[in-house]
Amino acid sequence: MVEKAYFVHPTAVVDEGAQIGGGTRIWHFSHIMPTARIGEGCNLGQNVFVDNNTVIGNRVKIQNNVSVYNGV
Repeated sequence: MVEKAYFVHPTAVVDEGAQIGGGTRIWHFSHIMPTARIGEGCNLGQNVFVDNNTVIGNRVKIQNNVSVYNGV
């Protein structure tokens, strides 16, 4: 089994195909869509939604209950 370089809480969903950078933490009830890209060292709080084709840079903190959509 290959160990991931990032943390995903057991209640979070990271769809297959999403790209997650090393050291990133994804917390409770978050959902990352399949073509989302998240940089290194990010912290996504509880109940965060990241849409398809959305790019989040390195060392970004997104607070609880935030939705991030492509083109916003």
